[in-house]
Amino acid sequence: MTEAVIIANAIQIALPRAKTGTLRFWGEWFGRPYDNWHKMVDVEALGNTLHVFFHEGERLSVHAPAGLDLAANQFRIQDAERVRWEWHSYGHPKTPENLRFMDFVKSAKGVFGTSYGCWLSKVL
Repeated sequence: MTEAVIIANAIQIALPRAKTGTLRFWGEWFGRPYDNWHKMVDVEALGNTLHVFFHEGERLSVHAPAGLDLAANQFRIQDAERVRWEWHSYGHPKTPENLRFMDFVKSAKGVFGTSYGCWLSKVL
Protein backbone atom coordinates (compact mmCIF):
# COMPACT_ATOMS: atom_id res chain seq x y z
CA MET A 1 0.00 0.00 0.00
CA THR A 2 1.46 3.37 -1.02
CA GLU A 3 1.60 6.44 1.20
CA ALA A 4 -0.89 8.08 -1.18
CA VAL A 5 -3.41 5.28 -0.51
CA ILE A 6 -2.89 5.56 3.26
CA ILE A 7 -3.41 9.34 3.14
CA ALA A 8 -6.44 9.01 0.84
CA ASN A 9 -8.06 6.55 3.26
CA ALA A 10 -7.51 8.92 6.20
CA ILE A 11 -8.93 11.89 4.30
CA GLN A 12 -11.94 9.83 3.12
CA ILE A 13 -12.83 9.02 6.73
CA ALA A 14 -12.49 12.69 7.72
CA LEU A 15 -14.34 14.22 4.73
CA PRO A 16 -17.64 15.00 6.47
CA ARG A 17 -15.83 17.10 9.05
CA ALA A 18 -12.64 17.96 7.18
CA LYS A 19 -10.97 21.34 7.54
CA THR A 20 -11.98 24.07 5.11
CA GLY A 21 -9.74 27.03 4.49
CA THR A 22 -7.11 28.72 2.38
CA LEU A 23 -4.25 26.96 0.63
CA ARG A 24 -0.47 27.27 0.77
CA PHE A 25 2.11 25.24 -1.13
CA TRP A 26 5.63 25.33 0.26
CA GLY A 27 4.70 28.63 1.91
CA GLU A 28 3.15 30.22 -1.22
CA TRP A 29 -0.47 31.27 -0.82
CA PHE A 30 -3.14 30.58 -3.40
CA GLY A 31 -4.64 34.04 -3.57
CA ARG A 32 -4.28 36.39 -0.63
CA PRO A 33 -3.92 34.90 2.86
CA TYR A 34 -7.31 33.82 4.23
CA ASP A 35 -9.11 35.25 1.18
CA ASN A 36 -10.36 31.98 -0.36
CA TRP A 37 -12.06 29.05 1.38
CA HIS A 38 -11.88 25.57 -0.09
CA LYS A 39 -13.76 22.46 1.02
CA MET A 40 -12.62 18.93 0.23
CA VAL A 41 -15.38 16.78 -1.28
CA ASP A 42 -13.59 13.67 -2.54
CA VAL A 43 -10.21 11.97 -2.66
CA GLU A 44 -8.54 9.16 -4.58
CA ALA A 45 -5.10 7.62 -4.88
CA LEU A 46 -3.72 6.32 -8.15
CA GLY A 47 -0.41 4.61 -7.55
CA ASN A 48 1.61 7.00 -5.44
CA THR A 49 -0.32 10.09 -6.52
CA LEU A 50 -3.00 11.57 -4.30
CA HIS A 51 -5.86 13.54 -5.88
CA VAL A 52 -8.03 15.70 -3.63
CA PHE A 53 -11.15 17.27 -5.14
CA PHE A 54 -12.76 20.47 -3.86
CA HIS A 55 -16.25 21.96 -3.88
CA GLU A 56 -15.81 24.27 -6.89
CA GLY A 57 -14.23 21.63 -9.12
CA GLU A 58 -10.62 22.34 -8.11
CA ARG A 59 -8.13 19.47 -7.94
CA LEU A 60 -4.99 19.06 -5.86
CA SER A 61 -2.57 16.39 -7.15
CA VAL A 62 0.24 15.36 -4.81
CA HIS A 63 2.94 13.06 -6.19
CA ALA A 64 4.77 10.89 -3.64
CA PRO A 65 3.11 12.47 -0.60
CA ALA A 66 4.70 11.88 2.80
CA GLY A 67 3.04 12.47 6.14
CA LEU A 68 -0.39 13.85 6.93
CA ASP A 69 -1.54 16.25 9.62
CA LEU A 70 -5.33 16.10 9.61
CA ALA A 71 -7.27 17.66 12.46
CA ALA A 72 -10.28 19.89 12.97
CA ASN A 73 -8.12 22.97 12.36
CA GLN A 74 -5.48 21.65 9.95
CA PHE A 75 -4.96 19.76 6.70
CA ARG A 76 -1.29 19.47 5.85
CA ILE A 77 0.75 17.09 3.76
CA GLN A 78 4.26 17.32 5.12
CA ASP A 79 6.25 16.61 1.96
CA ALA A 80 5.94 15.60 -1.69
CA GLU A 81 7.93 15.36 -4.90
CA ARG A 82 5.42 17.45 -6.82
CA VAL A 83 2.21 19.36 -6.06
CA ARG A 84 -0.20 20.69 -8.67
CA TRP A 85 -3.27 22.83 -7.95
CA GLU A 86 -5.79 23.17 -10.80
CA TRP A 87 -8.87 25.36 -11.00
CA HIS A 88 -11.03 27.04 -13.58
CA SER A 89 -10.94 30.82 -13.68
CA TYR A 90 -13.55 31.81 -11.11
CA GLY A 91 -16.67 33.41 -12.54
CA HIS A 92 -16.09 31.87 -15.98
CA PRO A 93 -17.32 28.64 -17.63
CA LYS A 94 -15.46 25.46 -16.71
CA THR A 95 -13.91 24.97 -20.12
CA PRO A 96 -10.37 23.84 -21.07
CA GLU A 97 -9.34 27.38 -22.02
CA ASN A 98 -10.28 28.60 -18.53
CA LEU A 99 -8.20 25.96 -16.73
CA ARG A 100 -5.45 27.45 -14.53
CA PHE A 101 -2.72 25.80 -12.48
CA MET A 102 0.10 26.21 -10.00
CA ASP A 103 2.73 23.45 -10.26
CA PHE A 104 5.53 22.89 -7.75
CA VAL A 105 8.38 20.42 -8.29
CA LYS A 106 10.90 19.62 -5.56
CA SER A 107 14.55 19.01 -6.47
CA ALA A 108 17.94 19.07 -4.76
CA LYS A 109 18.14 22.80 -5.56
CA GLY A 110 14.79 23.62 -3.94
CA VAL A 111 11.19 23.84 -5.07
CA PHE A 112 10.48 25.32 -8.49
CA GLY A 113 7.02 26.74 -9.05
CA THR A 114 5.35 27.50 -12.37
CA SER A 115 1.83 28.57 -13.16
CA TYR A 116 -0.69 29.45 -15.80
CA GLY A 117 -3.22 32.09 -14.91
CA CYS A 118 -1.48 33.56 -11.88
CA TRP A 119 1.79 35.18 -10.82
CA LEU A 120 4.07 32.30 -9.84
CA SER A 121 7.35 31.39 -11.57
CA LYS A 122 10.29 31.04 -9.21
CA VAL A 123 12.41 28.82 -7.03
CA LEU A 124 11.22 28.71 -3.42
